[in-house]
Amino acid sequence: MPDISDFHGDSELEALKKLSQRLVRQLHEAKRGQDALIKAVYQGAYDAFLMQGWPSITPPVKDKRKSKAEVALWHMTDWQGAKVTTSYNSEVMIERVMRFVDKAEKITNVQRADHPVKECVIMFGGDMVEGLFNFPTQAFEIDRTIYGQFVTVSKLLGMVVHRALEIYEHVTVIAEWGNHGRIGSKRDNVPKADNIDRMCYEMARQLLAGEPRLTWQDCPEDIQKVEVGNYRALLMHGDEVGRAGFASPSAWQAAGNRWKSSYGWDFNDIFLGHYHKVAQENLADGIGAIYWTGSTESDNRYARDSMAASGVPSQRLHFVDPEKGRTTAQYVVWVD
Repeated sequence: MPDISDFHGDSELEALKKLSQRLVRQLHEAKRGQDALIKAVYQGAYDAFLMQGWPSITPPVKDKRKSKAEVALWHMTDWQGAKVTTSYNSEVMIERVMRFVDKAEKITNVQRADHPVKECVIMFGGDMVEGLFNFPTQAFEIDRTIYGQFVTVSKLLGMVVHRALEIYEHVTVIAEWGNHGRIGSKRDNVPKADNIDRMCYEMARQLLAGEPRLTWQDCPEDIQKVEVGNYRALLMHGDEVGRAGFASPSAWQAAGNRWKSSYGWDFNDIFLGHYHKVAQENLADGIGAIYWTGSTESDNRYARDSMAASGVPSQRLHFVDPEKGRTTAQYVVWVD
């Protein structure tokens, strides 16, 4: 570290000026080095993530039939990655998520016996991570902290899309973030879109970057538009209506009918997670419906004791006619 004695023959003021200039230069050099180090660490972590044996994608055989095709619609939501209950943890999550993919492939092949199903739209509905900022005791109910949740869930999202690309000729991903991915408390000055779910989506998207048969956009907004030909739907997490993120089915039906008339974008259906239940409520036009999809989680004591809510682990699979713009078949896929 230089001091005044380094500047012999200069007046005290000149010496101070030169010392100040040298310190500023050294500070800038140190900051550049620090920035480069941070960038190298991030790049190294990213490169290591990509190099963990990510397999190549084997595309499916093209369906050359001329008959009218339908599109598969996967609604995958509320994985609560890293949540620990008496029957659930990260390993169980992975097993159940991939079980859904296996079953979705089998059901798709049943549909293909009658007509082509060349495309798939995957709707990730939020709360893919358990987070760490929702309940005071949450740190004692997880098997991975935020870093571990980010790595595990990002890879699992990538695995799901990877498998879908081996089942369908083209895959579109539409992603929504949930309340469990919130960073900090509700009172913290953190933008809602800075969400751990969204970060996991982006990492998974980067893992599959360059895949020409994949369409995957970012999700800065908290309501996502789903468009498959003439079929339209809204993808939400489910905490957009009601106090503290809870509302009755009738309240959701009223909200859905209001959105139908005032949203400014005509849609058929609304897809929700958040409640960890399977349900359907028709909208006033007699055409659209609100679909609640379950969670891969099981034995959530908080939900059981505070809301008397419980559900069998499940996800949702629909098929839509892109020309007529409506659902042709729907399946609740049990994954327990």
